[in-house]
Amino acid sequence: MTYTKNREGYLIPSLSLPNQPNPYLNRYARLRLEYLEQNEPTLCDQLMLEGTLLTSCSRIGRTAQRMVDKTLRELMQTTPMPDRRTNPLGWAQLTNSLKKQAEEAVLPMLYEI
Repeated sequence: MTYTKNREGYLIPSLSLPNQPNPYLNRYARLRLEYLEQNEPTLCDQLMLEGTLLTSCSRIGRTAQRMVDKTLRELMQTTPMPDRRTNPLGWAQLTNSLKKQAEEAVLPMLYEI
């Protein structure tokens, strides 16, 4: 550990956070980060000091996105969809509804420790 001498002659430890990669944070990764900051500050600080906070949030975000995509594909295969050409508004409405259902199924995973 290195120290820096201040004007009064005291030695102050030179502390710095480890270099963290700057991964892409999708919507689910940002939700996970926000949850950790607000509800699990000790864990958030620990992960930050270890240099793994953003990486772990990014990994969880990617996993959540894959689960939403998979669930949405399954829902679209099992649900009778209106014809996109003849009823575009009905198709968009049903697609948005199915996407919300898939997201609601995945969101609790973000809040697990």
